[in-house]
Amino acid sequence: EEEQDDKLYCVCKTRYDEDRVMIACDRCDEWYHTHCVNMPDAEVDLVDQFICPVCVKSAFPPSSQ
Repeated sequence: EEEQDDKLYCVCKTRYDEDRVMIACDRCDEWYHTHCVNMPDAEVDLVDQFICPVCVKSAFPPSSQ
């Protein structure tokens, strides 16, 4: 019996879908759909390190100038 994965993933907050390509953030270990982070599916195998938009924002907060 296969267990249902009810965890929500990505910025779109949807359940895992085996038909959609995903990539894990190397900083927070959350999973993101390549489509949602504007990455071509074919690029997944070429990327050495992926930092998600949430981690990028927290690492480089907007300047208050």
